[in-house]
Amino acid sequence: MVKINRRNFMKLSGTVATAAAAYPTLVKGMELELGGQDFHQIRTFHPRERSAFLCTMCPYFDGGFAYAENGEIKKTEGNPDHIATRGKFCTKGLSSFFAASDPDRILKPLKRVGKRGEGKWQQIGWNEAIAEVAAKIGGALDEPNSIYLNEGSFKEGVGVRFMDTLGSSSVIRSRIPGIGCTPKQITLEKMLGVNFVFPDLEKAKFVLNFGNNILETAFPLAQRLTDGIVNNRLKLVTFDTRMSNTAGRSDEWFSIFPGSDGIIALAMANEIMQRGLADVAFIDKWTNYDSAKLAAELKQFTPKMASKASGVPAKVIRQLAVEFAKTKPAAVLSLNGVSWHRNGIDGEMACLLLAVITGNIDNEGGVCLPRKFDIAEPQPAPSPLGGKPRKMTYNYTFPFEVKEGAHRVQILFNHMSNPAYSSPASSFWREVMGDEKLIPYLVDFSPFMSESAELADIILPDLVAVERYDLASSPTALLPWAGMTVPPVKPRGSARDVRETVKKIIEKVDADGSRGMKQYWAFSNARDWVKKEVEATAPLKKRYKKLRSKGVWPSYGKIDPATRQIIRKGEPVTAEYKTYQKSGFATPSGKIEITAPAWSANPRHAAMGKNEFVLTTFKVAYHTLSMTSNLKYLAELWHSNPLWINWQAAKEMGIKDGENVRVTSDVGYMVTQAWLTNGIHPHAVGISTSVGRSAYGRVALADPDERAPFVRREHEDPDIEDNIWWRDGGVNPNDIIPITLDPQSGVQAWNDTVVKITPAKFGDRYGDIKVSNAKHLAIYRKLLGQS
Repeated sequence: MVKINRRNFMKLSGTVATAAAAYPTLVKGMELELGGQDFHQIRTFHPRERSAFLCTMCPYFDGGFAYAENGEIKKTEGNPDHIATRGKFCTKGLSSFFAASDPDRILKPLKRVGKRGEGKWQQIGWNEAIAEVAAKIGGALDEPNSIYLNEGSFKEGVGVRFMDTLGSSSVIRSRIPGIGCTPKQITLEKMLGVNFVFPDLEKAKFVLNFGNNILETAFPLAQRLTDGIVNNRLKLVTFDTRMSNTAGRSDEWFSIFPGSDGIIALAMANEIMQRGLADVAFIDKWTNYDSAKLAAELKQFTPKMASKASGVPAKVIRQLAVEFAKTKPAAVLSLNGVSWHRNGIDGEMACLLLAVITGNIDNEGGVCLPRKFDIAEPQPAPSPLGGKPRKMTYNYTFPFEVKEGAHRVQILFNHMSNPAYSSPASSFWREVMGDEKLIPYLVDFSPFMSESAELADIILPDLVAVERYDLASSPTALLPWAGMTVPPVKPRGSARDVRETVKKIIEKVDADGSRGMKQYWAFSNARDWVKKEVEATAPLKKRYKKLRSKGVWPSYGKIDPATRQIIRKGEPVTAEYKTYQKSGFATPSGKIEITAPAWSANPRHAAMGKNEFVLTTFKVAYHTLSMTSNLKYLAELWHSNPLWINWQAAKEMGIKDGENVRVTSDVGYMVTQAWLTNGIHPHAVGISTSVGRSAYGRVALADPDERAPFVRREHEDPDIEDNIWWRDGGVNPNDIIPITLDPQSGVQAWNDTVVKITPAKFGDRYGDIKVSNAKHLAIYRKLLGQS
């Protein structure tokens, strides 16, 4: 045995160093590379096959690469030269490929053989499945609007085209396409003529953030915020009920009363106008409002009024208003913390007004107009019923309307949505979806046995993202880009791309072509669909080969590892600003259209009694709603969701950290654990979404023994068998959240639910949920003004 002493160790180190200099590839670690290649973990000279990958876990559609070996995907990562992602992926994107090899996936069509929701299934072939669904459609075509689609995709695509082909206008949605939520999009469309704005955080000096948790939910923006803080000494001030990751990394965080963001923003705007700090020239030239008139209308919103509503001292509101106005350039962020309240549009308009009156619109470091490519449909495309643009209709009231007889439903298709778990009053959804008299036939395209798929009559399993040819563009950079997925492996089992499934259904329904439907589905497969999308999109028309090979187009340059900027010819790639000066804004007047500023308190919140709190739900960095619960590494990071309660408030109620508590709303209660913290407002409690599953797979359920009958032993994963060390899968709050629609936007006011918190009662067990669907229905009727 060789004895290792300091002298021998130094000699050995010198020998290794010499070898490394002569043969650098021997000691080159992948972790030190920028990305773009991957190797077998042991045989380092064995490269893995790389292909373009577009992550569709969220509407930011981050672009990267997927790596495969022996027919199995081993890794995903960001594309280092992508203008938006710059080589970075969030945890969801990095873990997304595990869905492809998940042993709990549905790999063949399933037909219900027991009672609906009983969990008894029979695997059938695709021909039988297509024939059955086509026959049901054929029997309903005399009344096409009795065929419904519940759509949850982040972008328009196959589902809506399918319904247009059938001549049905019955499309309801669990989310709208694009980034953000309805109140935000309505605000932007009214004021700026766009549905998204891109804050230029790398160049900003000061950012006011109202309820936007971008460090967990918007990775391209999170990168730029970090660069702005590190390189530009950006100051970030956050107003949020809860200390989110973004609030925790701010220079200043103010825990505000829920829904008071708008009055704070208006008081700041008033202070800026009255002190003569506004960009009056910009207001008078580029808005539809006279600056003097605007100043007069803002006078009513005083810092004192805002302080009373929010809890932020009036002096602080004045100071921050002055600092924001004097610091150039500056930007404003806002999202769910503002939008998910009653009168969310008023709140969003108030926040955006701060950027407008200081001239921080489409300027370097300000709030910029979006840059993206509008991806076209494959041509020819069917027209919506009546030839008019399809109205975006949320699905919140749908189960109640069906129950009340307002809709006749013969068939309900469910695509990329899980209302039985993720909608408000989700227990009521389950009741209606489980009633064959109300919904005689239910088809789900889910690749997993979700809570909604459990209630289907037939499941036609779709592919997961990394297996699917795809194309998208998102306004996540100041230069436009388009990205593509080119699957590196064949789909597992006989799972099939939903576009190919629907094509087969249409061909069966219109077998002889007499209905004129097949012309809209004249593509050979999903790859051909994407090619036709490229050809129909003018800027991309001749870029199909580039997109397939590089994954993104245009290629603006290469990333500089020192600055993390995209460099071309030795210089950072720059964007064009103040684009509105060429042709104005995309509004009827060509200007920014301001409406009379407004804000009002929620009367239910003002009337809260003892031990009552405003319940706020929130997303975390590790999950996307109901899509990621069975991804094993993400579930290991975040699988339970204790209730955030303010330390002082809990002390007054006699509640200790980790104890079980009852959370009671107007429709029922749930039992969960208390997590005491100073990171939430004393009159609010908070709980995360994406956990608390009753279906979807063993990881989501935190139970390795809960194997579905269709799971085959040869597809097992030892990690799931042996390494699920946790047994707490969380509690889903959506059963106890009643429908509460914002009268302005029609969207669910998720963060307005009032709950009562008490210590758990005798017999209560963690995870108990007791609700009354009769009370859910009564609240809906009251919402409509019924008795």
